[in-house]
Order: sequence, then structure tokens, then C-alpha cells
Amino acid sequence: MKLMRLQLNKINPLFIIKVGIGSALAILVAESLGLMYSPSAGIITLLTVQNTRKETLLIASKRIISFLMAVIISYIMFGSLGYNPLVFGGFVLVFVALSYLFNLKDGISMNAVLMTHFLIEKKVDWPMFLNEAMILGIGMGIGIVINLIMPNYKKKILFKQHILEEEMKKILTTMARALKDKKACLIQEGPYDKSFYKDEQEKDAIVIDFRSADTMIDELIGKAYEDAGNTLLSNTRYLISYLEMRKHQIEVLKVISRNIINIPVLLKQSIPLANFLERTSDSFHEMNNVKGLLENLNELSLGYKQDKLPVSRDEFEYRAVLFQILNELEYFLMIKRNFVLELERKE
Repeated sequence: MKLMRLQLNKINPLFIIKVGIGSALAILVAESLGLMYSPSAGIITLLTVQNTRKETLLIASKRIISFLMAVIISYIMFGSLGYNPLVFGGFVLVFVALSYLFNLKDGISMNAVLMTHFLIEKKVDWPMFLNEAMILGIGMGIGIVINLIMPNYKKKILFKQHILEEEMKKILTTMARALKDKKACLIQEGPYDKSFYKDEQEKDAIVIDFRSADTMIDELIGKAYEDAGNTLLSNTRYLISYLEMRKHQIEVLKVISRNIINIPVLLKQSIPLANFLERTSDSFHEMNNVKGLLENLNELSLGYKQDKLPVSRDEFEYRAVLFQILNELEYFLMIKRNFVLELERKE
């Protein structure tokens, strides 16, 4: 059941509707113009429609070049060797080889089908060339126009980005609580399951739950890449880079969380570190360049260096873990800091 649901989630209803309507429309237009082999226009529309506008335009341009190359090869081979299956096989060998050589393989299947019309009619003349060119133009033209009807995910991405950041703030706050309260501490990763909360709240446990953040960040990055493919003029690299940066930070928070559960007792040194996590959560925002937080973290590190040395092996081990958490927090902040500096350098 889960596998079926996963497969259904991969289906893009808008894409399927566009392909169906576009293919039928292409055939109707080709028939209304009295073109031979009009169903081929529908097949070309089907092959033209891609998931993004940029993909569609790029592949369409390659197929036009591929079509001209196929016509030239057909004219030479059919005209000199005759119209029979063996010659068509030779045409396919030459055409496919040249298509791979010139990176035009996207046009192989479409144009090979069009060239069979020359074989059936046993002629490569001007009227047949115009017929095939119009079929290609109608099929690709309708495919391109249909593909312009694409959803704009920008507003949805920005809205969910805000929800993701609130989720990351909640994780930081929960990590601070887990440092202060050592009665129980759990880390949850993987698919998000709301029913989990009911069971765990009954156990009075502090849950550091990454499942919602994991689901959101993967969905947002996927939508951002798709939106970039559908945006022909504006630059969407910032949004993709920003979300990739947040994904990297989430992975670092997971490491910190695993270290937190390795400290089963409340240490005096845990309190200022927990307070810093809360401060990080309070100031967590897209526009925060984290320069101030890095300075605060450096002051905290200097304060730890002035503490008395551990008096027991257990205390030594737990404070070593705290030191690891401190380093990971610095790495967490430096990910954002480097992102900001790189952005400033580009601007």
C-alpha cells in the first residue's frame, strides 16, 4: 500500500492532461490542413512536452537540427540506393551515429518516424519535405505552447520556507530543553508520522523530531529546481542555494542531537550552551548573517576554557561531548556565514 501511494505521488496530473490535450489538438490541426500522416503530429507533441519550459525549448531546438540532418541523409541514401527496408536500415545506422556524435540523440525516435514517410511514399521531394516539416512544426509548436501553462511555485515555496524555518527553530529550542532536562531524550528521523506524538507524549519524553523538516526540505528543493526550469528569464539560483544550505544545516543539527543524548546528566556547563541554542533559535531568520552569534559562541568557548578541569572520568567524557557540540554549532553557523559572504561576493 505504501509503495502504491509512493508511486501515485510521482504522477503529475497537469503533465498528463497537457500531453493528452496537446496530442489530440496537434492531430486535429494537421488534419484540418490536409497533411498526410497527421497522427504523427500528436506523437511529436507527446515527445515534445517536458517537465519544464527550459527542457522543452532546448530539446525542440535540437530536434529541428536533427530533422534537417535526417532529411539530407534520406535524400542522399534513398535517392541513390532506392526505397527499401535495407536502405532504411542503413539510414538508421548513419543517422543514429551522427546524432550521438553531435549530441542530437533527443531527435532520433521522432525524426526516424518522419523519415519512414519518405520510404512509404517512395519519394523525397519538396512537397513531402513541406509535409514533414509542417507535421514537425505543428507537433512541436503545440507542445511548446502547452508547456507554457506551468504552475509557478515561487509563492508556495516562500510560504513553506517560512514554515521550514519555524520547524528548525523548534528543533533548536527542543535541543536546548534536552540539554537542561536529562530525564529522557529521543531523536526521530525518517518519514513524518503524526501518530508518533501521541505515544511519545504519554511517556513524557523530549522529542527532537527531524521528520517534518526532512520532508519539507526535500519537497522544497525539488519544487525550487522545477521552478528554475520553468523560469526562462529570472535567476532562481539564490533560492536553490539557500535551501541546499538549510538542508546542510539540518544534517549538522542531527549530529548535535546525537551528541546531546550521549550526555545522560545535567552539567553546569550544559546550561550556557542550552541558553545559546535558545538565542540561536530566537534569532533564526533568512536575513541573519550570524556574525553576532559567532562572536557569542567564541565568548562561550573562552569561558569554558577558564573552567576548572574535570575531577572524574565521567565528567571528562561528558564535557568532551559538550566540546564536540560546541564545534558542531560553530560549523552550523559557519554554513550560513559562508553562504552570506558568497552572496555578498557575487553581488
